[in-house]
Amino acid sequence: MRATISSSSVPSSSSSSSSARFGCSSSSSSKTKRQTTKATMSLTMFTRRHNRRNTTTDTTITNKAIQDPSIETTGRLNETLEVEDTASAIFPKIGMHPDREHLVEKEGNFSWTKQWYPVAVADMIDPLKPHPVTLLGTDLVVWYDSVGEKWNVFEDKCPHRLAPLSEGRVEPDGSLLCAYHAWRFDGEGKCTAMPQANNQREEERIKGNPLSCASSRPTMEEQGLIWCWGESSSGSDETVKTEAMMTPAPVIPEMKGVTKSGEAPGGAYRNHWQMRDLPYGWCAFFENAIDPAHAVVSHHTLVGDRYKDPAGFACVVERPTTDNAGFRCAMDPAVPPFNTIGQYDGEASYDFQPPCLLKIDWRHEECRFLTSHYCVPTKPGWCRHLVATVCQRNEFKEDIQVRKHRWFKLNLFTLTSPAWMTHVLGPTFLHQDMVLLHQQEKIVMKKHMEESPDADMGEKWKDQVFIPTGADKMTVMFYKWFRKNGPIPWKPGNDKMPEIEKDESKLFDTWEMHTKYCTHCKGAMRNTEILTYASLAVAFGYFLSILASVDYATALLAAADEEYSLVGVLRRLPTNSIYSDMFSCFSFLATAYSLDAFKSLFKTYKFSHSEDDIMAEGTAKIGLANDGPSLYIDLVDTTLFGGLSKDNKLKEHSRGCECSNCDTKNFEGIRSVVMANRVRKRMAAREDEEGKPWERRS
Repeated sequence: MRATISSSSVPSSSSSSSSARFGCSSSSSSKTKRQTTKATMSLTMFTRRHNRRNTTTDTTITNKAIQDPSIETTGRLNETLEVEDTASAIFPKIGMHPDREHLVEKEGNFSWTKQWYPVAVADMIDPLKPHPVTLLGTDLVVWYDSVGEKWNVFEDKCPHRLAPLSEGRVEPDGSLLCAYHAWRFDGEGKCTAMPQANNQREEERIKGNPLSCASSRPTMEEQGLIWCWGESSSGSDETVKTEAMMTPAPVIPEMKGVTKSGEAPGGAYRNHWQMRDLPYGWCAFFENAIDPAHAVVSHHTLVGDRYKDPAGFACVVERPTTDNAGFRCAMDPAVPPFNTIGQYDGEASYDFQPPCLLKIDWRHEECRFLTSHYCVPTKPGWCRHLVATVCQRNEFKEDIQVRKHRWFKLNLFTLTSPAWMTHVLGPTFLHQDMVLLHQQEKIVMKKHMEESPDADMGEKWKDQVFIPTGADKMTVMFYKWFRKNGPIPWKPGNDKMPEIEKDESKLFDTWEMHTKYCTHCKGAMRNTEILTYASLAVAFGYFLSILASVDYATALLAAADEEYSLVGVLRRLPTNSIYSDMFSCFSFLATAYSLDAFKSLFKTYKFSHSEDDIMAEGTAKIGLANDGPSLYIDLVDTTLFGGLSKDNKLKEHSRGCECSNCDTKNFEGIRSVVMANRVRKRMAAREDEEGKPWERRS
C-alpha cells in the first residue's frame, strides 16, 4: 500500500510487538514448563487479589454514595461510574499501535489540531476531480496529483479572490486549476501559472510571493484512507510539517498490507471501507458507538431482538483513561449481539483513541472480528464516518461453533459483498441510530443553552441525563474525557449547532451524504438504471409480440368469414406462445419495478422505529441476525478460509506464521483482561502451551 506525504514524509508503522502479552513461550524442558506454570499461577493469584481489592473499593464507594448524597453532584449521574477500576488494567498499553504507545504516558492536554484525521477513502472518490471536505469547521479540498502520484489537501479557497478550489479542475500536468481566473497550484500549494501577468518576469515575481500560495496541509495515504493534518502550513514555515511528520496516525496494524481483494498478509480479510456524512455531531457519534446496550434495541431485527436480548453487564477497564490515548473497556459478560444470553464463549472490547478512532474487538476461540470506526468532526451537528472490519480465523473445531454466532454471520457477510452493496445497505443500520441521535444532541444543547450558554457539551450532557446503571459506564467515561479535553475548537463563525431537521427528504438524503462522491455507488446506480430500461424494453418487446398474436388471430377470424367476437379471437390465439409472452412481459415489468425501487436506495432511505422495516426484517428472515446455523455462512467461511478441507485445516498463512510474507505481531489477536484471566487458568492446567493463537510468544 502506498503511503506518501506532501512536503514531508510520515514515519511508517512499526512492526514491533505490542506490550499486551498474555502468554509466554513454551520450553523444551519439563523444568522450564513447571517454572512457567508456577509463574502463570502466581500471576493469576496476583490478578485475583487486585480484582478483590478493586471490588471492595468499588463496593465501599457505592455504599458511601448511597449514604452520602453529596457525592452525586447532580442527582442524575451515578458518579461511581466515573471511578475507573485501573488496577485491573494489567496491560496499560493494550490495543495501542506500537508507534502510539507513548501516548499512554504522554503528559499535557490533548490538542485537537495537532492530529491526523482520515478525510476520504482513496478508491471511493474520483481522482480526476477535486472534492470538498470539512474538518473542524474549515472547508478543505482533496485532489490527486497524477504526476507526483499523491493526494493533496488545501484549504478550499484560492489566494487570489477566495473562490472555492473544489469548483476547479485537476489538470493533466498534476496541478489544481482555479476555475475563476485559471491560477494553477502544485501539490505543495505553490502557484505555477498566473495568466493575468503582463510578462514572464512579472509572473515569476508574483509567484515568488508567499501570498500567492494556496494553504496546504500535510497529507498522506495509509490503509486505503486519505489522511489530513489538523492545521495548515504557511509558506516556508516548516513547523507544521515537522509536527505532522513526528506524529503517528491512528492506523490499524491488522489492516496493514490489505489488497483490493480484501486479503491481507497473514490470511486476514477486510471488507470494503464505508464512508458517509451523518447529520449529528462528533460527541453524539461516540456516545452512541461506545454504548453496547443500545445495539439490540436500536438495531432491532438487524443484530438482535429489542424484547428478548437486552441484558446487564459490567465494564472492565483494560486501559485506563488518559488525555492522549483514550481508554479501553471489556464487557463482562459480552451480552447480545456478541453472544447468546447464557452462552458467553465470545467477548468484546471497546477501544476509544482520540481524536477519531473507536475499535470494537470481538474475539472467539475460533475467530476474531476487529471493527474500526473513524469519526471525523466536520462541523457542528455533522460528522464523517468511515468504517471497515478485518477478520482473522483460528484453527477450526470439529463442529465450528463460531459459525452459529450472529456477530460472526453479520460481519462475514460483508467480507464477500461488493463495495456498492455494502454501501447501499449501510443506511439500514446507520439510519436506525440517526433518527434518534440527530434530535438527541440538539435537545441536550438547546435546553442548556438557555441556562448556561458557556457550558461545554460534556457539562450539558451530565447535567441532564439520568444514568443509574453500569451499562452506561463507557459513555460516562467518554464524557468525562471530553469534559477535560473539549470542547472541539471549531472555526470561528462556524460553531453554531443547526436546528432539528424536520424535512425527511433532507434528513434521509443518502445522495448528498454518500452517493454523489462514491464512485462505486454511482457506477452501481448507473448500471441499475441501464438494467431498468433494458427490462422495460424487453417487456415492451413481449407486449408487441402479444399484440402481433392478437392481430394474427383477428386475421384468421376474418379469413374464416366469421363474425368478429372476442371469444373467436381468443380461440384462435396460439395458446403456448401467448401465455409465455404474457408471463415474460409481466416478469420483466416486475423486474424493472424492483430495480427502480432498489435504485431509490442510492438517493434516500427513510426509517422510523414506529414502523416495521422490510429490509431489516429480511435480514432476520435469512438468519443473519439470529444465532444458529446458516448454509450461506458455511459456504462463505469455507471459500475464504478453507474450513471444510479434508484435513480440516486453514489455508496457508491464515493467521500468521514465521515466513517472510507474514507478520504475526500485526495479525495475532489481542485478548482483553477478562479473557487473559481465563487464559492463565488454562495455562496453569496444561503443560503444553503451543497452539494458542491469541497469546504472543517472546
